Amino acid sequence: MVISMEYYVVSVIASIIFALIMKVPIIPKERPIRDTFETSVLFPTPIIALGLTAVDKVLFTPDLMSCVLIGLISALFSKFSDGIFG
Repeated sequence: MVISMEYYVVSVIASIIFALIMKVPIIPKERPIRDTFETSVLFPTPIIALGLTAVDKVLFTPDLMSCVLIGLISALFSKFSDGIFG
């Protein structure tokens, strides 16, 4: 069973697209950027998608639909993470 990189790419692209649809800022608004933990499209949305895809790969057999669902879940988590943890 060989899992190619396409599942990771699909989940990252889906998470970025869903985050943009939900109007998550592309980069943090605060300056300097290195001292902020504000969520954005570029961080932590793709990293969460990669992690969830890796978990899906270990526990289940991934397919393209699950990768798109993982992209949606990671975008939702990134959008509301300030409310959850802040």
